[in-house]
Amino acid sequence: MGEVFVYILKSSVCLVAFYLFYRLMLTKETFHRFNRIALISIILFSSIVPLITITTEEPTQVQNAVTSVEQLIIQSSEVIIIEDKAIGQEVTSTFNWLHLILIIYLSGVIFFICYNLFSLGRMLYWLNSYPRKKTEDGTILIVHDMNIAPFSWMNFIAISEKDMEENGREILIHEKAHIKKYHSLDILIANICSITQWFNPAIWLLKQELQNIHEYEADEEVIREGVNAKQYQLLLIKKAVGKRLYSMANSFNHSKLKKRITMMSKRKSNQWARLKYLYVLPVIAVSIAAFARSEISDQLAEISTIKVNDLNSFTENENNVFLESKLPNDSTFPSRVS
Repeated sequence: MGEVFVYILKSSVCLVAFYLFYRLMLTKETFHRFNRIALISIILFSSIVPLITITTEEPTQVQNAVTSVEQLIIQSSEVIIIEDKAIGQEVTSTFNWLHLILIIYLSGVIFFICYNLFSLGRMLYWLNSYPRKKTEDGTILIVHDMNIAPFSWMNFIAISEKDMEENGREILIHEKAHIKKYHSLDILIANICSITQWFNPAIWLLKQELQNIHEYEADEEVIREGVNAKQYQLLLIKKAVGKRLYSMANSFNHSKLKKRITMMSKRKSNQWARLKYLYVLPVIAVSIAAFARSEISDQLAEISTIKVNDLNSFTENENNVFLESKLPNDSTFPSRVS
């Protein structure tokens, strides 16, 4: 149990560190595709770093501090187990704060698993309740009569009859951009991470930032297709009051309206600004040095020395036995005649 807590703690700290770096350095840039890759990489990398093993000659101060915390957590989780094994009868175990934290953590995990499964099941049931039409590009279009903001999920697009008649072209371009760029997979990855990191504010902020980037990319696609920017912005304002049902879907009015309009009007970032992404390399190096599992090479050398000494001792003993077996006994020599 202690090892699980150590992993969760390390991954959550990594997630916070990388998100803060993104927030300070990259959030204002218009490189939406790069920012999207950066956010997904933060989720994946923060989950992998605690599993990496590195070998060093001497532990650093950071490694010593992290190792001390690890040992404290593991020992705290093992105290109650030792006591239970030592006592051969059923008794009321002493209070262990790690057990309480584990219960709270698992309760949150179960809650968000149920919430996401409920949201997914409800959306699939709703999508199957209306007739569908497959378009030429393979998109499955569902036209309904409810007052729900248009949304897309995987290969599905749901749009009301009223929206289809009034602004069908703009909305379909927007939602098809979500499908073409596989934004639903990003949300799925973020939701899985939010289940295990539900207590971490960074994952919820990161998820919101990721959904904003999805909308920026889809808005860019609409403008690129020749839709008038001012008219499209008025459409966004009009649809901002629409009802949104499903957290797992890309909704037409999902992200903050002011940010979307500002990003559409913003001047594109200078290409040299891409060099900011190189600043992540020191952050990665520090994270690996601090949170990866470390092994000290001196210990390995000491073990190897012990093994070599044992082998030498064994060889000397065998040689002594061999020589003694070859030497003649004293009884074989003739006795001295006085």
